[in-house]
Amino acid sequence: MAAALHYETPLVESDLASQRAGCKVFLKLENVQHASVYKIRGIGHRCQKVKNEGCTHLVSSSGGNAGIATAFAGRKLGIPVTVVVPESTPEVMRERIRREGAA
Repeated sequence: MAAALHYETPLVESDLASQRAGCKVFLKLENVQHASVYKIRGIGHRCQKVKNEGCTHLVSSSGGNAGIATAFAGRKLGIPVTVVVPESTPEVMRERIRREGAA
């Protein structure tokens, strides 16, 4: 399989959270992922797998992070993407999905 579509993100200790919890607390900085969505890990892997199996079009039914991750993966893999969103999806999320190249 080709290189992963996600970054290996840093794991850092939070002094403040550790002090408050009374034990070491670590934060996984998923906010640095491509398209700023953590769901690219699983969705990106699945999209790569189905591309290798012959998939020629991706479809997602999410007006949130899953839709953004699918659109990003499709753009990177050169596969058209359709994201179906609920009517209640905010315009800002619709625009993020479109910016990633999904219809």
